This record gives sequence, structure tokens and C-alpha cells, in this order.
Amino acid sequence: MRTVIALGCTLLLSLGAMPGKASAEAKEPIRIGMVADKTGGLAAYGYSHEKTVRAALDKINKEGGISGRPVELYVEDTESKPAVGGVKFRKLVESNKVDFVIDSNSSGVAVACAPVAKELKTPYFPSAGATEISGDKGNRYVFQPCTNVRQEIKGVARWAVENIGKKWVLVVVNYAWGWSNQEEFTQYIKEAGGQVLEAVRVPLGTSDWLPYLKGKITQEADAVFLAAFGSDFLSAVRDIHAIRPDIKKLGALYALSAQDVAKIGDPVEGMYCITSYPTYLAAMDTEANRSFRGLIGVDPEGKELGTGTRFVLAYNWAMWQTMFIIKQGIEKSGWKSRADHPKFIQAVEGLQWKQSVEFPQGDGSIRAQDHLIQTGLYIEQVTKGTIRVAAKIPVSETTYPPIVDHTKEAF
Repeated sequence: MRTVIALGCTLLLSLGAMPGKASAEAKEPIRIGMVADKTGGLAAYGYSHEKTVRAALDKINKEGGISGRPVELYVEDTESKPAVGGVKFRKLVESNKVDFVIDSNSSGVAVACAPVAKELKTPYFPSAGATEISGDKGNRYVFQPCTNVRQEIKGVARWAVENIGKKWVLVVVNYAWGWSNQEEFTQYIKEAGGQVLEAVRVPLGTSDWLPYLKGKITQEADAVFLAAFGSDFLSAVRDIHAIRPDIKKLGALYALSAQDVAKIGDPVEGMYCITSYPTYLAAMDTEANRSFRGLIGVDPEGKELGTGTRFVLAYNWAMWQTMFIIKQGIEKSGWKSRADHPKFIQAVEGLQWKQSVEFPQGDGSIRAQDHLIQTGLYIEQVTKGTIRVAAKIPVSETTYPPIVDHTKEAF
């Protein structure tokens, strides 16, 4: 499926003073491709990300575009499958002639697209959290504008040991994102003085988790770390509660995203969850965040305006900010066409920003060496059927040395 947006400032451009070739060049649209998870297991994420990106483009084009040029959006469905994502990335570049590619919340899709981005020399900004994306699976054309698993686990490990428990059972979905969570949690919880007793991997889409959990969550365990989302999360918390209703739980990033915690009830009551963007406006009630939520159509409780349904807030802030990272990179580098991609990439390496409506999540930067965003986190907790912020984790706690240095790679 392909969707095209051309929100125009062409009339404004036609009134400009640039004659001949320069005027024509100014009118040439900048094309952005989006590999969105519109169907399959991540469809709710694909919907929210696409809606958010459309809102960002609407804002950009209404304000004159980028360097006086309108922006077009081309959307392809990954079907939430890595192999499909790679094919759709190639289609966007080779058939639709896009200049930049964004999204996929699937780490599997992002990892599959990364070598294609390098081959086709096209800057790529996925919204997936596997550490490898800004590590050995990344390259100079790939940026990670959302927090990754290593940042998230390193950032919360000490707090988790001090406030939740020391002896842990890990329960993760069996694919790239789950593996990253298992690896990083095992390392950093040990460094914080904790211990992992068991690690359980469960296939995506499993409705009955009891056979996998049987005998794993013993009385010795203080807590469970759960890396699952969507329907997998619902099945997991139900069955963990059936085995050990007293055990404490910590969810990986956005495990609670779009979940109706009041409806779920006891299985999630008291549960903690890592997040890089709070569910409720009250936790970050800034003018920038209020404006951002209004523009994407989300109310103070995280519900979609017009439908009243829970909106998946997972990394949609990162996709919104990515549009303005691209804008700043183009304007800073003087980018005109694909031939200027090296200049664009160098401009984004080390880019910094302050919180604003364009960057509602807060102050941040893109680390030059590994192309990873540097920002802080939150820990949320379910309390009496609602979600509140239990702790704020500063960027100093999430930072770790770069795994790679892409600035040394040739274009």
C-alpha cells in the first residue's frame, strides 16, 4: 500500500524572487519514505506513528516546508515482518525516489533495513529499540532517534534493585528486541547488585504462557522483568499473576503502552514500567508537550481525541522529532539532493536541541559516533487503576560508551 501526502506551499514558492533554475529547484519536493507497521502484530504502533508523522508534516508544510520546499510522504506497509520491511525500503528508494526513510517499531525490520540503507546510500531513522541498531548492525546511514535497550536497562537497573528486588526472573518475547532486553538486563542488574535466577523466551503471538513459565517463577524470586507488548503482554501478565500473584513486576520500555490498566485489574496493579515518554500529561506538563499532544490528537490521559481509545505513545515522539531532525539536518548542511547525503549525515552527527514543540520529549542530542539519541527516562507504576510516574532517570544514568564509531566510515 502506498500513501502520498503533498501539503503544499507551492503557491508561496511561486511568488518567490528566485528566477529560473533556482526557483524550479526550490519547488522540487523533498520525499520522505516511511516503512510503517500498518498490519500484523505491530499494527497499533504503525497507526500511531503514521498519524504522528502526518501531523509533523502538516506543521512543517504549513510553516513553509524545509528550505522553502514542500515535503511529500510515501508510506509502505512492513506487515510487521523483517523480510517485507527490507523489500519495501528498497521500493521506496528505487521506485518512489525518496530521499530519506523513517520508522518501523520492529527491531527485526530495522536490522533488516540497515544494510539496505547503506547499499542505497539513504539516511534511515527507525523507531526500534534493539541495541544492535546503534551497534554492530548499524552503519553511517542509520540513526537511532529513540532510546535503545542498553540505555533503558542501564538507566533503571540500580533503581530496580534498590526499590523492587534483587532476585529476578526474565520473561521476554523471542526475537531481537526480547534478546536485547535479556542480555542487557542480565549484565546491568548484576552490576547493580542483583541476580538473574531464570530467563524464559516465549514466541511472539503465544496465547498460553503457562507451559513456558511453569517451574520458572519460584518463591525465591523477588520480581519478574517482562519484555512483551500488546496481546503478548496481556497473556504474560495474566499467567504470571496466576503463578505468583504476589510477585513484583517491571515491564520493559512501553510494555504498558495503550493498555487499559483499569480494565486489566489485579494482574498489573503495582507493576512498574520503563518509559521515555510519560503516558499522562501531568507527568510532563510543559507548554511544548501540551502543544505536541494537541497536534497529534491525544488527550491528557493518553487517549486519542475523537475515538477515546488508548493511543500507542511508544516512540511516536521519536518519529515526530525525527521529522525535525531531518529538517534541521537539511537546513544546517545546505542539502539540495541525494548527492548531499554525506553533508546531511555530518550535520546530524552531534546535533543538539532543547525542549520545544518540535522536540517535546525534552533536551537531547544525537551522539556522533554511534548515531544514538542521548536523553533521560521515566519509571511509571500502575496505582489504583491509573499510571503515575514513580521516578525520573537522568541522561547521566542512561549513557554508556559508544559501541562503534560510524564517523570513521567512508560514505
